[in-house]
Amino acid sequence: MASSCRRPEHSAPPDVVSRTVYCFYYSRMIEIQTQMSERAVELLSLPEGQPCFLLDVGCGSGLSGDYLSEEGHYWVGVDISTYLCPAVAL
Repeated sequence: MASSCRRPEHSAPPDVVSRTVYCFYYSRMIEIQTQMSERAVELLSLPEGQPCFLLDVGCGSGLSGDYLSEEGHYWVGVDISTYLCPAVAL
């Protein structure tokens, strides 16, 4: 079998494959989290065109908060993880 037909996980060093797989999963995770945030805002039936102040319990790294900010809302996030919350404050 020619090397051009080999799968990257069989021919590339492990760190290259790991980075590629990580990038795919990270991008997919952000996409799914954004969709869940959109749905949550829809279920809240917030007033149109009026910014609201929201609490994101279990905010993690703040991905949902990013969506809330893009939609013009204000938010505060709390999480049990002290490791993730400082990233949100940036």
